[in-house]
Amino acid sequence: MDDATARALDAINLDFYRERADEFSAARERPWRGWSRLAELLRERGDARELEVLDAGCGNGRFGAFLAAEGLAARRYVGVDASPGLLAHARARGLAGAEYRAADLLADDPGRALPGGAFGLVTLFGVLHHVAGFERRRALARALLARVAARGLFVFSAWQAPGPGPGEGRRVPWGEWAPARAIDPAALEPGDCLLAWGPGRAAVRYVHFADDAELDALLADLPARAVAVWTGEDGRGSSNRYFALAPA
Repeated sequence: MDDATARALDAINLDFYRERADEFSAARERPWRGWSRLAELLRERGDARELEVLDAGCGNGRFGAFLAAEGLAARRYVGVDASPGLLAHARARGLAGAEYRAADLLADDPGRALPGGAFGLVTLFGVLHHVAGFERRRALARALLARVAARGLFVFSAWQAPGPGPGEGRRVPWGEWAPARAIDPAALEPGDCLLAWGPGRAAVRYVHFADDAELDALLADLPARAVAVWTGEDGRGSSNRYFALAPA
């Protein structure tokens, strides 16, 4: 994907999360079911205490709150997000040991935007489907892997394309949404789409649905080995595939 198209798709989502932060946060208070398997995995590995966590694309901080509720309170929790509005909701949680940083992981080299140091757990939840272009998705995953401690984990989710039903009905044709008319559909990748959000389809987000072949290609390009893979039915008829990777 060319850079101009990727930047135009980024802008759609930056606008969405700037304008809709409060209502989006209110709709994202419950933890995802798929996180329960991660909590089990951390306990099985003996990583249940004194975690240092980097939560990339932390949004309103609900994953950090989930860890605390599970008795997995992090010694250090760093949440990074591009939305000041969502970060304000995260800070309002008052999570002990938490720090939050405003950074757009897609605006530049993601390695520069991330905090330094090594973390026992690095997560990327609900973000990969907003990253335009396979090469950029791979670059972000590599940058996050580089922040994983020797015995740590990088865990990310990939949103599975909704089948017939409410999810499918939210798709918006590119030519019918004015801000997207300047985007050449020929420059898009398979799996790129626009999804309406909220009552009356009042807002639109750019989403990329990666199929199994693409996810296999992504994993093959990462210097890591898979520790666990699972599926979480994470609400509203949607499911996520989760990948827990350890540095190779």
